[in-house]
Amino acid sequence: MDILEVVEELESLPASGTRVPGLRNKVLVDIDRIHGLGADLRNSVPANIQESDEILKQRDSIINQAYLEAQRIKKWAEQEALSMKAAALKEHQARVEESEIVAVAQSRARELDEKASGKAEVVIQDAQKRAYQTLNETESITNTMREGADRYAREVLFCLEEQLSNALAQVRKGIDSLNLEGEGQSFEGQVSASKGSEVPA
Repeated sequence: MDILEVVEELESLPASGTRVPGLRNKVLVDIDRIHGLGADLRNSVPANIQESDEILKQRDSIINQAYLEAQRIKKWAEQEALSMKAAALKEHQARVEESEIVAVAQSRARELDEKASGKAEVVIQDAQKRAYQTLNETESITNTMREGADRYAREVLFCLEEQLSNALAQVRKGIDSLNLEGEGQSFEGQVSASKGSEVPA
Protein backbone atom coordinates (compact mmCIF):
# COMPACT_ATOMS: atom_id res chain seq x y z
CA MET A 1 0.00 0.00 0.00
CA ASP A 2 1.41 3.37 -0.99
CA ILE A 3 1.02 6.71 0.79
CA LEU A 4 -1.98 7.84 -1.26
CA GLU A 5 -3.86 4.64 -0.44
CA VAL A 6 -3.10 5.12 3.26
CA VAL A 7 -4.47 8.69 3.01
CA GLU A 8 -7.65 7.39 1.34
CA GLU A 9 -8.06 4.84 4.15
CA LEU A 10 -7.66 7.59 6.73
CA GLU A 11 -10.24 9.73 4.94
CA SER A 12 -12.68 6.81 4.97
CA LEU A 13 -12.37 6.24 8.76
CA PRO A 14 -15.16 8.68 9.75
CA ALA A 15 -17.56 7.11 7.24
CA SER A 16 -16.85 3.56 8.41
CA GLY A 17 -16.89 4.37 12.16
CA THR A 18 -19.80 3.93 14.55
CA ARG A 19 -21.65 7.15 15.35
CA VAL A 20 -22.05 8.06 19.04
CA PRO A 21 -25.73 8.67 19.89
CA GLY A 22 -26.46 12.18 21.09
CA LEU A 23 -23.15 13.58 19.87
CA ARG A 24 -22.85 15.40 16.59
CA ASN A 25 -19.89 14.66 14.29
CA LYS A 26 -18.54 12.05 16.71
CA VAL A 27 -17.73 8.48 15.67
CA LEU A 28 -15.96 5.51 17.21
CA VAL A 29 -13.19 4.02 15.08
CA ASP A 30 -11.33 0.73 15.28
CA ILE A 31 -7.98 1.36 17.00
CA ASP A 32 -6.49 -1.75 15.34
CA ARG A 33 -7.31 -0.27 11.98
CA ILE A 34 -5.51 2.97 12.88
CA HIS A 35 -2.47 0.96 14.02
CA GLY A 36 -2.58 -0.98 10.76
CA LEU A 37 -2.68 2.23 8.74
CA GLY A 38 0.27 3.53 10.76
CA ALA A 39 2.25 0.40 9.88
CA ASP A 40 1.28 0.78 6.21
CA LEU A 41 2.45 4.38 6.35
CA ARG A 42 5.83 3.41 7.77
CA ASN A 43 6.21 0.77 5.05
CA SER A 44 5.23 3.13 2.24
CA VAL A 45 7.54 6.05 3.10
CA PRO A 46 10.78 4.12 2.33
CA ALA A 47 9.39 3.36 -1.14
CA ASN A 48 9.44 7.10 -1.97
CA ILE A 49 12.91 7.42 -0.51
CA GLN A 50 14.00 4.45 -2.62
CA GLU A 51 12.54 6.18 -5.69
CA SER A 52 14.68 9.25 -4.91
CA ASP A 53 17.75 7.00 -4.55
CA GLU A 54 16.93 5.42 -7.91
CA ILE A 55 16.82 8.88 -9.51
CA LEU A 56 20.26 9.66 -8.05
CA LYS A 57 21.59 6.35 -9.40
CA GLN A 58 20.22 7.22 -12.84
CA ARG A 59 21.95 10.59 -12.57
CA ASP A 60 25.28 8.91 -11.83
CA SER A 61 24.75 6.50 -14.72
CA ILE A 62 24.03 9.37 -17.14
CA ILE A 63 27.13 11.25 -15.97
CA ASN A 64 29.28 8.13 -16.41
CA GLN A 65 27.91 7.58 -19.92
CA ALA A 66 28.62 11.20 -20.81
CA TYR A 67 32.19 10.86 -19.49
CA LEU A 68 32.76 7.66 -21.49
CA GLU A 69 31.38 9.34 -24.62
CA ALA A 70 33.70 12.31 -24.12
CA GLN A 71 36.68 9.95 -23.69
CA ARG A 72 35.70 8.06 -26.84
CA ILE A 73 35.43 11.27 -28.89
CA LYS A 74 38.75 12.52 -27.54
CA LYS A 75 40.49 9.24 -28.37
CA TRP A 76 39.03 9.29 -31.88
CA ALA A 77 40.23 12.87 -32.38
CA GLU A 78 43.74 11.97 -31.22
CA GLN A 79 43.83 8.99 -33.59
CA GLU A 80 42.66 11.20 -36.43
CA ALA A 81 45.38 13.70 -35.64
CA LEU A 82 48.05 10.98 -35.57
CA SER A 83 46.77 9.55 -38.83
CA MET A 84 46.84 12.94 -40.54
CA LYS A 85 50.32 13.69 -39.19
CA ALA A 86 51.56 10.30 -40.36
CA ALA A 87 50.15 10.93 -43.81
CA ALA A 88 51.83 14.33 -43.90
CA LEU A 89 55.21 12.87 -42.84
CA LYS A 90 54.92 10.11 -45.42
CA GLU A 91 54.24 12.60 -48.17
CA HIS A 92 57.09 14.75 -46.92
CA GLN A 93 59.55 11.86 -46.97
CA ALA A 94 58.45 10.86 -50.46
CA ARG A 95 59.04 14.34 -51.79
CA VAL A 96 62.36 14.81 -50.06
CA GLU A 97 63.79 12.07 -52.30
CA GLU A 98 63.34 14.33 -55.32
CA SER A 99 65.99 17.04 -55.08
CA GLU A 100 64.24 19.42 -57.48
CA ILE A 101 61.16 19.74 -55.26
CA VAL A 102 62.68 19.41 -51.78
CA ALA A 103 61.69 22.95 -50.84
CA VAL A 104 58.17 22.45 -52.14
CA ALA A 105 57.89 19.15 -50.25
CA GLN A 106 59.03 20.75 -47.02
CA SER A 107 56.59 23.61 -47.43
CA ARG A 108 53.78 21.20 -48.26
CA ALA A 109 54.66 18.99 -45.30
CA ARG A 110 54.60 21.96 -42.92
CA GLU A 111 51.31 23.07 -44.37
CA LEU A 112 49.79 19.62 -43.96
CA ASP A 113 51.19 19.30 -40.46
CA GLU A 114 49.75 22.66 -39.44
CA LYS A 115 46.43 21.84 -41.06
CA ALA A 116 46.33 18.45 -39.35
CA SER A 117 47.22 19.98 -36.00
CA GLY A 118 44.60 22.70 -36.46
CA LYS A 119 41.90 20.19 -37.39
CA ALA A 120 42.84 17.92 -34.50
CA GLU A 121 42.68 20.85 -32.09
CA VAL A 122 39.26 21.85 -33.40
CA VAL A 123 38.00 18.27 -33.10
CA ILE A 124 39.33 17.97 -29.54
CA GLN A 125 37.87 21.32 -28.50
CA ASP A 126 34.52 20.40 -30.04
CA ALA A 127 34.56 17.06 -28.25
CA GLN A 128 35.34 18.71 -24.92
CA LYS A 129 32.65 21.33 -25.50
CA ARG A 130 30.05 18.65 -26.29
CA ALA A 131 31.14 16.64 -23.25
CA TYR A 132 30.81 19.66 -20.93
CA GLN A 133 27.45 20.54 -22.47
CA THR A 134 26.22 16.98 -21.97
CA LEU A 135 27.40 16.98 -18.36
CA ASN A 136 25.72 20.34 -17.67
CA GLU A 137 22.46 19.21 -19.25
CA THR A 138 22.59 15.95 -17.32
CA GLU A 139 23.25 17.78 -14.05
CA SER A 140 20.35 20.15 -14.71
CA ILE A 141 17.96 17.30 -15.56
CA THR A 142 18.91 15.23 -12.53
CA ASN A 143 18.66 18.26 -10.22
CA THR A 144 15.18 18.98 -11.58
CA MET A 145 14.15 15.34 -11.13
CA ARG A 146 15.53 15.24 -7.60
CA GLU A 147 13.82 18.53 -6.65
CA GLY A 148 10.56 17.24 -8.09
CA ALA A 149 10.86 14.00 -6.15
CA ASP A 150 11.67 15.86 -2.93
CA ARG A 151 8.80 18.30 -3.47
CA TYR A 152 6.39 15.43 -4.15
CA ALA A 153 7.53 13.57 -1.03
CA ARG A 154 7.12 16.73 1.10
CA GLU A 155 3.63 17.40 -0.27
CA VAL A 156 2.52 13.83 0.36
CA LEU A 157 3.95 13.82 3.88
CA PHE A 158 2.37 17.22 4.70
CA CYS A 159 -0.98 15.95 3.42
CA LEU A 160 -0.60 12.77 5.42
CA GLU A 161 0.34 14.74 8.52
CA GLU A 162 -2.79 16.88 8.16
CA GLN A 163 -5.00 13.80 7.67
CA LEU A 164 -3.48 12.09 10.70
CA SER A 165 -3.91 15.23 12.81
CA ASN A 166 -7.58 15.50 11.82
CA ALA A 167 -8.18 11.80 12.49
CA LEU A 168 -6.45 11.96 15.88
CA ALA A 169 -8.36 15.11 16.79
CA GLN A 170 -11.66 13.35 16.03
CA VAL A 171 -10.62 10.34 18.11
CA ARG A 172 -9.61 12.60 21.00
CA LYS A 173 -12.91 14.51 20.84
CA GLY A 174 -14.82 11.22 20.92
CA ILE A 175 -12.86 10.02 23.95
CA ASP A 176 -13.36 13.35 25.75
CA SER A 177 -17.10 13.28 25.01
CA LEU A 178 -17.41 9.74 26.37
CA ASN A 179 -15.47 10.72 29.49
CA LEU A 180 -17.74 13.73 30.09
CA GLU A 181 -20.91 11.64 29.68
CA GLY A 182 -19.54 9.04 32.10
CA GLU A 183 -18.76 11.70 34.69
CA GLY A 184 -22.25 13.23 34.29
CA GLN A 185 -24.00 9.90 34.83
CA SER A 186 -21.87 9.15 37.90
CA PHE A 187 -22.74 12.55 39.42
CA GLU A 188 -26.49 12.05 38.86
CA GLY A 189 -26.32 8.64 40.57
CA GLN A 190 -24.65 10.14 43.61
CA VAL A 191 -27.32 12.86 43.91
CA SER A 192 -30.14 10.29 43.72
CA ALA A 193 -28.53 8.14 46.40
CA SER A 194 -28.10 11.09 48.76
CA LYS A 195 -31.78 12.09 48.37
CA GLY A 196 -32.94 8.58 49.15
CA SER A 197 -30.96 8.47 52.37
CA GLU A 198 -32.41 11.71 53.82
CA VAL A 199 -34.77 11.26 56.83
CA PRO A 200 -38.05 13.28 56.57
CA ALA A 201 -38.64 15.78 59.43
